[in-house]
Amino acid sequence: MIARMLTSPALKPNRMGWVPSDVKIAEKGEILYFVGCAPYYDAEFNDLPLGETQIAEATIRILNKLGIEPVVLPEERCCGHDLLWTGDYENFEKLAKMNVDMIKKAGATTVITTCPECYRTIKIDYAELFGDLDFEVIHLSEFLTKMLDEGKLQFTNTLNLKVTYHDPCRLGRHLGVYDPPRKLITSIPGVELVEMERVRENSACCGVSSWLLCGEEAKKMQLDRLREAKNTGAAKLVTGCHKCRIHFICTQNEKVPEEFEDVKELEVVELTQLVAEALGIKLQPPTVS
Repeated sequence: MIARMLTSPALKPNRMGWVPSDVKIAEKGEILYFVGCAPYYDAEFNDLPLGETQIAEATIRILNKLGIEPVVLPEERCCGHDLLWTGDYENFEKLAKMNVDMIKKAGATTVITTCPECYRTIKIDYAELFGDLDFEVIHLSEFLTKMLDEGKLQFTNTLNLKVTYHDPCRLGRHLGVYDPPRKLITSIPGVELVEMERVRENSACCGVSSWLLCGEEAKKMQLDRLREAKNTGAAKLVTGCHKCRIHFICTQNEKVPEEFEDVKELEVVELTQLVAEALGIKLQPPTVS
């Protein structure tokens, strides 16, 4: 619904309302942060303790710590991932053209995403539609790993924490990004990464894509994955995908079979939130209405 509404050029979304006043962003520049729909999810799922806007805020604050003032598009549209995968090619193309035009107008040469669906859509599907995009598309985990290798990213907090990592389908199987998230996690002082049985290309799906269906079978997949994570002894389940996180938290907040009650003890976080914590970045707590 939101994606189709955003295909209208006449619609001027308030895309900047969530941006804290103390962060530094630019109107034009080489590095652009494509936020995606995360800010919408806090409103859409306001009965859950998501804090999806935290992820976007954390990204900008992390980049600011690296001396980067990213471009944030004031009229950015949904990337169109869900429209494409549900067969609405006409409206997908409208969104794609609007976003590409805005990115080029901003002068960006590098587009950073935190959402794997945005990453896959812009990097692969936009390129198939328009050809060479004239800008690089990269996931935040890849960008931060590069900064780590160059000695520009240094973690200041020791977390003393055991975590496990869930490979999102779009980031992993679609784009082959397996090592950067793990390198970031294991570089944080005091953090121990314990792997689940099914990882990397054999990772289990979170159960649903494109908000198509979240029925009984999807819930079983989510509970099985949460059980797999819980069995590692980890205190936190880290994932590189907004939607995977939403699906897991949603299941944790529902009535589940008694044998799965303990999986509600797991804290499910997005990778960016963990990185922000390790850098001593304070974020606004999620609100539930």
